[in-house]
Amino acid sequence: MSRFAAGCTALLALAFVAACAEDSPGGASEVVAPDARIDASASSGGGGSDRDSDGTTGRRFIAMLDDCDPRDPGWDAVGGCVLRRGNVTFAEFVEELDSPLSAAVVGHQAWRNDPQYLVIKAGKSVRVRNDGGRVHTFTRVHEFGGGKVPPPAGLGLNEGLVIAPECPGSKDVPPGESIQLSGLPPGNHRFQCCIHPWMRAMIKVKAD
Repeated sequence: MSRFAAGCTALLALAFVAACAEDSPGGASEVVAPDARIDASASSGGGGSDRDSDGTTGRRFIAMLDDCDPRDPGWDAVGGCVLRRGNVTFAEFVEELDSPLSAAVVGHQAWRNDPQYLVIKAGKSVRVRNDGGRVHTFTRVHEFGGGKVPPPAGLGLNEGLVIAPECPGSKDVPPGESIQLSGLPPGNHRFQCCIHPWMRAMIKVKAD
């Protein structure tokens, strides 16, 4: 390979690394909710390549996501959308809430937790961040159920579900903010958004 070709290859590699670094979420500021130990807990990782030899995941981060379209004025009546770019209009969001094949709310799949299932070691803390354009909660519940937004404002968000007892007092996490979670004992722990109750996650904590 000539020196010129080698130089071009090196420059392309550096450009690729720089582009990937710009997309990394690590540089975002974090706001820690004072009740994080009570209101939520999650960590990220998922995928075989992220698993340690004991089955736990190496990463301890979970993102609350949505894909609201900030160009659509339909979102203004329900609090707006602060994403820089999004693809889901308010009309599409409402249309996807239910299905003729289900008696309970289905919900738009862009509104989700990523990952939805995490395995961590006891004693590890987890950060949960709202990377969407809408307000969410990440609330620990005994059983999955409905959320805290009543009709008519609920627009069918809780259709067919019994409200989870933990949801009425749940804390909102605005877009861009985070909560730090710690102190989860060994076992399975369920979490859901108490605004969009199909946004669910389970954290399995393994004893040392």
